[in-house]
Amino acid sequence: MWRLKIAEGEDGPYLYSTNNYVGRQTWKFDPEAGTTEEHAQVEAARQHFYDHRHQVKPCGDLLWRMQ
Repeated sequence: MWRLKIAEGEDGPYLYSTNNYVGRQTWKFDPEAGTTEEHAQVEAARQHFYDHRHQVKPCGDLLWRMQ
């Protein structure tokens, strides 16, 4: 579901690096990745968090922990 994207060494007009972007990683959501069981688990976790969003602490977010 989530893929790690490592930065590429290309400078842009608004973003530049002096160390060729070493250590710059971001997580990208890929809806096509994962199995049907993983998709079902993610949807169940999202629904549970939505239903209890006013009572759950941010550290209790199961979807965040599934990464």
